[in-house]
Amino acid sequence: MSSMPPSDPLAHTGEPLLDAFLRDSLPEIKLELGRVIDRENARALPERYAQLLPPTVLVVTLRPDAADSLLPLARVVEKELTDSCMRHGSLYDREYRVQIHRAERDEAPLFTVSSHSENEMSEIQAVPISAPAPTPAPVFAPGMDPDATRVEGVSGAPAGWEPGRFVLVVEDLNGGEREVFRMPETITTVGRRTDDPRLRSTVSLTGAPHVSRRQLALAWDPRGEEPGFRVYNLGLNSVHVGGREIPGANRKQGPLQLDDLQGMHTEWLPLDEPLRIGEQGPVLRVRELEPLDEEQDPDATRLE
Repeated sequence: MSSMPPSDPLAHTGEPLLDAFLRDSLPEIKLELGRVIDRENARALPERYAQLLPPTVLVVTLRPDAADSLLPLARVVEKELTDSCMRHGSLYDREYRVQIHRAERDEAPLFTVSSHSENEMSEIQAVPISAPAPTPAPVFAPGMDPDATRVEGVSGAPAGWEPGRFVLVVEDLNGGEREVFRMPETITTVGRRTDDPRLRSTVSLTGAPHVSRRQLALAWDPRGEEPGFRVYNLGLNSVHVGGREIPGANRKQGPLQLDDLQGMHTEWLPLDEPLRIGEQGPVLRVRELEPLDEEQDPDATRLE
């Protein structure tokens, strides 16, 4: 998730908030959306993965006063941002659409931008501020949901980490590739789809009834020059990595303190190593994408 600098361009004495937002903040939001798209696509995505990757929803979450001032124009601005992101995403053969949400807390940043798969957003109950409602009820992006899964207990600088460098590939037991998800953050949680925000994972698997709603956490954990992730088995089913069976911790909803998990519930996962959930799967693999060639890389943000 990204956000604007701490300075507040809307602090103009005597000027309507909407006018200041449209003039000063909307261009900054467009630039940040372009940066997010560029970061996500800094590495080449193989065609077979591109076909499995769901469309992306970029959620712009506004501070309550800014969201309330924008309400009369929310649909128009949302469409304008979506059109710009679709044009920019076409540089990478990717589809993007934008939703504008209202933060819950008055002290929230003026805006944040977060990226979500369309599959994940289909389970989010909060609605964009442009949706019809009798009153502008507080809504928020998944990343700001006060009840959603939080992963704590992992610290330190993410040495070697690059957003867009890795994808999570979901396979069936026969090796057929079913789904692909980007891994934009250093910690990714994985589980089956659910509408309960206390158990929702950042990667929501489809057609996986035997997978817990909050099954795994994958935390960036390189070993020297060798990239890899530490697997934390949070769910009920055992998972299998490198011939080892890792029992599930069966953690319930609420904050996750990963350091509290015993060693028996964790294992190190190198790239391309198969990770099977339960006896019936699916099988997960983390794979690294190749950097774009210089001639492929659009070197400037062109969001207009």
